[in-house]
Amino acid sequence: MTVSTTRHRSTGVAAGALALTLALTSCGADDPSDTADASTETTTVETDYGPVEIPTDPQRIVALEFGNEILVEAGIDPVGVIDPNPGLYTPEELEILQGADVVQESSLEINIEAVAAADPDLIIGGVREVSHDDYEEHFENLSRIAPTVLFDFDGAGPELRDMSLELAEVVGDAERAEAERERYEERVTELRDTYAEQLQDHTFAVVFGVDDQFAVVNTNAWGAYILDELGAETTSVIEEAGGDFATFQSYENIDKLDDADVVLYETDVSLEPDAFTADLLDQNLWASLPAAENDRVHPLRYSFSRTWGQANDVLDQLEEVLQDL
Repeated sequence: MTVSTTRHRSTGVAAGALALTLALTSCGADDPSDTADASTETTTVETDYGPVEIPTDPQRIVALEFGNEILVEAGIDPVGVIDPNPGLYTPEELEILQGADVVQESSLEINIEAVAAADPDLIIGGVREVSHDDYEEHFENLSRIAPTVLFDFDGAGPELRDMSLELAEVVGDAERAEAERERYEERVTELRDTYAEQLQDHTFAVVFGVDDQFAVVNTNAWGAYILDELGAETTSVIEEAGGDFATFQSYENIDKLDDADVVLYETDVSLEPDAFTADLLDQNLWASLPAAENDRVHPLRYSFSRTWGQANDVLDQLEEVLQDL
């Protein structure tokens, strides 16, 4: 049984899911005494969906949206995951995630039966604020299977990464995750001071391809946000984005990037662009950009940094670029 997170679900599906979880409850599927490894000690976590009593030492964790990264960084093998996109994970991380059952599709549909079959003692996930109502509808059903901890966030910068800190604390990985945040803040200051001249004397852009278009990322999102924190000058075309996360342009407007001395294009974790971005890089107008002619076009992985650890990886990549300017 699959329950969609879209807003227009039928009441029949929701009722069916509730009936299933009620049946599971009556059979004792969510009774901690039925799980040999379940922790007998609990603590209460304040979440955006109310207080939740969770085991202090969870043994079987299901990761919903934005939960995969939390578990692999913590060195925890999940029992259920959101379908892992191979482009977001290293081969080692992917091997761990593929060893678990898929309980949520990349389209964000939650399979309640699969969650129950994974027999978790904890369910975690991060939720975009615009999806809060959708997940609130699922919360009761999920909670009948196991304690469910969901945190909301808004934005693709520190709000998302701070949400990841909250989830890391829930799974016992707070110290390492907090150290990554502190390291990030220290390195931003260090790079801003060390490469002040390069950052101010050059103009930067972060782009990715879409179908017959390209996007230039605004400074309120993703890798461009990190560049903005470093004090980098950014291409003027992002003014067209307004408050949106990016401005979308046709190939005929590639020359709007003429003022960008350095262009970073988003890639998967192996630094390979997707098909749309590869097509963008293959355009004749692209080859005529000053950044392309001067060999200042660079791949950028983890542009959409979901954790502070990934954000530190972005800083490492940017430092390599800055060292060559």
